[in-house]
Amino acid sequence: MKKTLSFLFLIVFVSQSSISQTTYPLASDINSPEAIVKAAYEAIKRAPGEKYNWERFNSLFIDKAILTPNSEQTGGQFRVISPKEFIQWIDQASTIGGSNDKGFSEEEISSKIEIYGDIAHVFSTYQKRFWNESQILGRGINTFQLIYRNNRWWITSIAWDEETGAGPIPGRYLPKSN
Repeated sequence: MKKTLSFLFLIVFVSQSSISQTTYPLASDINSPEAIVKAAYEAIKRAPGEKYNWERFNSLFIDKAILTPNSEQTGGQFRVISPKEFIQWIDQASTIGGSNDKGFSEEEISSKIEIYGDIAHVFSTYQKRFWNESQILGRGINTFQLIYRNNRWWITSIAWDEETGAGPIPGRYLPKSN
């Protein structure tokens, strides 16, 4: 019995060690424009009580990348921020843990990708909601600017706007109906 418990403890310890030592970026996150955009969305999803995966998020950007939020989110101010400033902004606005923590999910519902040589532009339509809830909190478009260097894709910038300020998303940026 003692050997069995020791063995189980060893398995759990090794499993936990390998989980917590994930090295970013993941090769699968940076091998295509579709993959890096998907990874960006996955990094900012979180279940209630969990933290955002900022290590993964940071691994997707070039140094000096910029993010430009819509004016509704910045009180009408024009702001250009770094990924680090974005993380600070989201962390300050988030309540992780406790009874009011509903988690967060933002997912792509459609995209248009243009590639020329080592550059790409992804117009990514998204919707956001609380974790595992069906009610949509909002929709918008992220525009990702990407570059291919050193055998991988990098995000150079993201700008976004939402229907609350920009109006309804045009049909050409929404999923095609069957």
